[in-house]
Amino acid sequence: MNDAEQFQTDQTIDPQQESILRDALNTFMVQFDRDLEQRYKQHSHDRTLDLINRSIYLMLGLYLLVVVPVILIVKTPEMAAWRNYGVYPIAVALVGLWCCTRLDWLRPHAISVMYLALWLSLSGTILGVIRFNSSFPGQVSSFESIYLLIIAFSILRLPPRQTLITAIIAAVFALAISVITALNIHLLLIMLSFSIPLMICTVNGYILDISARRNFANNLLLAHESAQLNRWRAQAEKDANRQQQLNLFMGQIAGNLTPSQLLERVLGYLVQHVGAKIGAAYMLEGNQLIRKASWALSGEAQAREVVPADEGLLGAALNQRLLIQQHQVPKHYLDLETGQGKSPPGAVLLWPLIQGDHPLGIIEIANFEGFDQEQQTLISELHHPLSFSLQSAQHRQHLLDPVSYTHLRAHETDSYL
Repeated sequence: MNDAEQFQTDQTIDPQQESILRDALNTFMVQFDRDLEQRYKQHSHDRTLDLINRSIYLMLGLYLLVVVPVILIVKTPEMAAWRNYGVYPIAVALVGLWCCTRLDWLRPHAISVMYLALWLSLSGTILGVIRFNSSFPGQVSSFESIYLLIIAFSILRLPPRQTLITAIIAAVFALAISVITALNIHLLLIMLSFSIPLMICTVNGYILDISARRNFANNLLLAHESAQLNRWRAQAEKDANRQQQLNLFMGQIAGNLTPSQLLERVLGYLVQHVGAKIGAAYMLEGNQLIRKASWALSGEAQAREVVPADEGLLGAALNQRLLIQQHQVPKHYLDLETGQGKSPPGAVLLWPLIQGDHPLGIIEIANFEGFDQEQQTLISELHHPLSFSLQSAQHRQHLLDPVSYTHLRAHETDSYL
């Protein structure tokens, strides 16, 4: 699936989801159902990953701009130890983010890497706060923790619930390591450097998330309405084109035409507007189908002037009284002439002509690629005016030929019986 198809799929909603979106916009938290919630979460992650993908080098540059001067200017044992908490974990996190945006095999796991990078960075900075207490490295670690929370909640705008859980897990991990290594834990310092900033960032993250949810819902509804309008426009254009085709067809069959003239014009129309390459039109006379018109028939098909009405493809289609497309046809049946010789047709369309309960005849056309649903629908709409015109042409011809007219009336009587 390409990007355009994926985008259209992501924008698709059903009527029930449309109602859910409209109801959600009337609530404060803008809550979705399970499917829409999953789509929103994926939308948020994709937005974040796209931002990371476009700004990863900027983040690496800012990281180096802050870290390198501190390392070069402040050369104390504590600052050397601080690197293990406030430099290397963030460096590993940034390298992980770079890899998941550049390596194809890692991209499917980009969301996991993103949360793992946040966990690793926060664990290091919180440990740095506990390890160095209120000293300069501890203050730097405190600021780093706050910056990480601001980046996660407000700049990258990760889903606040998952981000909050990741931050809490990082804090619990850091506290556990501190207990295991017998570090002094100053709760007030933890509260000022992490807990309170976490609460503030979480509230801000939820406010931003509510706004993002409203935008997501509005965009889905706008895309849905736009798609609906496009479908209606396409249908209106299709209906107008179909009406134009019907008017053109009515003009083709207008006039006091004989059945043969009428069917010749019909075949010409089908060749020009339906994509037929070859065709023949038969009228039912007694128990036989007599060919009255043809278009580009090959030698074998040209010799088939009279066909029993109850045999072969024509007889079967006439008996079923349905428009039928056949892709498997007998050998040399309506072969198409090409520059390399004769080729079998890709499909043969059999069009029985029925007026009321009375079968009048049948038209068969063929081409290389087959006839699509729109072409078949057009032919179905042409059926009634053609059958009426053909029956009228038959009666006009037989009124001029009393003997033939007697045979026609006898055949109609037999058909009704």
